[in-house]
Amino acid sequence: MDIYLTLSSIFLVALLIVGVEIVAILGVGAIMFTLNTAQFPMTNVSLTMFDALNLFPLIALPLFILTGDLVAEGGIAAQIMKFARAAIGWARGGSVLTAILASGFFAAISGSNAATTATIGRIVVPDMVKDRYPPAFAAATVAAGGTVGIIIPPSIMFILYGVTVGVSVGDLFLGGILPGLIMVLAMTLAGYIACRMYGYDEFVPFSWSKLVVAFLDTKYAVGAIVLMLGGIYLGIFTPTEAGAVACAYCLVIGKFVTRKIKIRDLPDIMSRSGRISGLVAPVIALAVVFSQNLAIVRVPELLVNAFVSVSSNPTIIILMLLVLLLIVGCVMETAPNVLLLAPILAPFAVSLGLHPVHFGVWMTCVLAIGFVTPPIGLNLFVAAAMSNSSVLDVAKAVMPFLIALMIAVILIAFIPQLTLAFISMEAGIRLW
Repeated sequence: MDIYLTLSSIFLVALLIVGVEIVAILGVGAIMFTLNTAQFPMTNVSLTMFDALNLFPLIALPLFILTGDLVAEGGIAAQIMKFARAAIGWARGGSVLTAILASGFFAAISGSNAATTATIGRIVVPDMVKDRYPPAFAAATVAAGGTVGIIIPPSIMFILYGVTVGVSVGDLFLGGILPGLIMVLAMTLAGYIACRMYGYDEFVPFSWSKLVVAFLDTKYAVGAIVLMLGGIYLGIFTPTEAGAVACAYCLVIGKFVTRKIKIRDLPDIMSRSGRISGLVAPVIALAVVFSQNLAIVRVPELLVNAFVSVSSNPTIIILMLLVLLLIVGCVMETAPNVLLLAPILAPFAVSLGLHPVHFGVWMTCVLAIGFVTPPIGLNLFVAAAMSNSSVLDVAKAVMPFLIALMIAVILIAFIPQLTLAFISMEAGIRLW
């Protein structure tokens, strides 16, 4: 049996190396491990897949994806960009700082890294190239900015983590606010330093009147954020219901206020969102089956024992987890990583004294770095396609932002108050 499991694992790793789609690898792995363990009949694969998707909180997944597309098509994203440029575009490397700030703002509505990268990139990359920034650096800027798409709430990955581990999605949303802002601040500083080092600059005069006008124009974006997060934390609706409310709000704004969305555009918008949801859903279902089989063959126990055998010092173990998550983030997408590793690592982290919300937010932050690291690096591919640059050139140009993100996740790991501050505040308000 051990030989069979070893050969099966080697075979799956080989499939990953040669570039087979992750959904196929998970499917093959789930079937092979089910046959090997003999703990379940083969019908368990289909039943577990159905149960994995038959969860109310998961309805939020396609809803937040659709919200991101409605924001992009409805003109709200353009308003966000206008405000970001008025607020920070006057500084050295203003276009770079604008892209990072706008990414953080947009992330507070979309919940998706790919949507954040694609939407902000479509607007800012042509302007940056026109301002004589190298195309690869322009692409690297929006790719890095897109990493906070799954950190600043609402976050699709927090929904997956919460459903998988049994942690409140609302608490995860609260926990992601400060870490997301810290990541934005770190990348902003990195962008400023990089522009000084490379001599990138353009002059945009600061104007209080333009800033005020631009801020007032963002009222619809601010309205979406307040509506979603305010409704969740006031107990008016659940995170899943917030996704539906956000969709309706952005559709109404895009159709009747900004008038950017036409009825004839809706099938294309919904089809585009549906394709993304259709890619993610099978991965979720198969990852649950796969993780179930891993638990049966005691992989979580073996992994924990491996960590403890090296050191019992929590600081050392956290650093080892950081390295592990960085490695798996380089070779696998974030969604399957969360679904496979969260059930294994979360109980172990809690046994070390880490709060489950703190660990979930930190784990997601580390995995988000995988969006800008080869060979998977989804944001790199999205941004490279928009700038007509090679993925390798974009990966090289993203290094300053990558260093900044690394510093940010280390701070988040060892200062749990950054994650738990708003949760403690909310608990105090409820108690009062």
